[in-house]
Amino acid sequence: MKKLMRGLIAAVVAVLMIGGAAPAMSVSAAESSDTNLVDAKAAVAIEPTTGKILYAKNASSVLPIASMTKMLSIELVLDAIKSGKINWDDKVTLNNAIWELSQNRDLSNVPLRREGSYSVRELYDASLIYSANAAMMLLAEKVAGSQEKFVSQMTAKLNSWGITDAKIVNVTGLNNSQLKDAKVPGTDDNAENEMSAKDMAQVAQHLLKDHPEVLKTTSIAKQTFRKGTSDAIDMENWNWMLKGLVSYDKNLPVDGLKTGTSDAAGDCFTGTVEKNGMRIITVILHANGDAKTRRFDQTKKLMTNVLENWKTMTLAEAGQGIKGYDSVKVNRGQSRTTPIAPSTKAVAVVPSNSSKQSLQYTYTPAKGVKKNTVEAPVKKGTTIAQLEVSAKGDNLGFVGSSASEGITLKTTKTDNKANFFVLIFRGIGDFFSNIF
Repeated sequence: MKKLMRGLIAAVVAVLMIGGAAPAMSVSAAESSDTNLVDAKAAVAIEPTTGKILYAKNASSVLPIASMTKMLSIELVLDAIKSGKINWDDKVTLNNAIWELSQNRDLSNVPLRREGSYSVRELYDASLIYSANAAMMLLAEKVAGSQEKFVSQMTAKLNSWGITDAKIVNVTGLNNSQLKDAKVPGTDDNAENEMSAKDMAQVAQHLLKDHPEVLKTTSIAKQTFRKGTSDAIDMENWNWMLKGLVSYDKNLPVDGLKTGTSDAAGDCFTGTVEKNGMRIITVILHANGDAKTRRFDQTKKLMTNVLENWKTMTLAEAGQGIKGYDSVKVNRGQSRTTPIAPSTKAVAVVPSNSSKQSLQYTYTPAKGVKKNTVEAPVKKGTTIAQLEVSAKGDNLGFVGSSASEGITLKTTKTDNKANFFVLIFRGIGDFFSNIF
């Protein structure tokens, strides 16, 4: 009894000494969403496989994006190559409007000759590494036949991803006033492409998922355009976080993606890095400050914070059940339940201090599944539910369709309908068990 009293007294004294305050939080989702972390108009960080948002500041505000537009344009170019519509060795020639734009050295361009022809590969590299505007416009015309048709394809692609609040007026991200005769008919003279940080992150997410080979080009720090010719020009990537460039950090092996700069957009950057088994995408819109490296300085802070504060957690291997969500009831089946599991490795992205016990699950039955019951017969591989996983206190959510996808749970074996006699005797057994 004396030991018990001493313990109670010690506990009361401890509470009084700290003024009844709650224990200090270790690294948490709340800290990762501190809007003071990044000095920019808007910013976001996501994990691309799950679409989990890891940081957000004004992430839904629609703002100018400048040449980060080219990520969306390159998505369509790579779609066309993948489908066989165009090939890397195809030659592209210039019209007068694009040739005139290519001669403007105040813009990011590579030298193009009016009567010259250029391969799709040359123009692709120049568009991604050097943000060459005329090169990007030539690719657009090769894919769609005109700037106007390509812009329509860009908008349609965004809509297919659920992005409906973006404004796309050209293929490069320049202000329309700089395009002169190459401006898309019907668009305002001073219009500029606009998108939110969240939507920009989603564009990058789709680009990496659909065409991961893009990183082979976006990771090139320096390359010569038309090497060995009189038109040769050294292209230094505008992404200064690449190895060998001024903002490189050995602790952040950045390998993409795209910068953007305009008077309206300021200094913008969509970056990506993979470290400790986790890739992240970050977006900075209109970085503040006076340093020429300001967009990369803010990206470095954001990437470092996110990589320290978040981790991936494996919940189950493919075909392995997740505790508490490893079976579904089968009405009139040969078995009363059948096992369910994710068909691919189930991974959650959670704050670094999270444990499996601290996670919360949202179970959403698939169409045709009532609560946790499905009608027999049910085939192996039938989708039963989506399972969304998050850490307690994390309200940052997901980007795009990832918000509703979660982890897909499917049946791991077939359960046929039970025969008449089995159902009769089962019904009788249930009747008497309910009585008693």
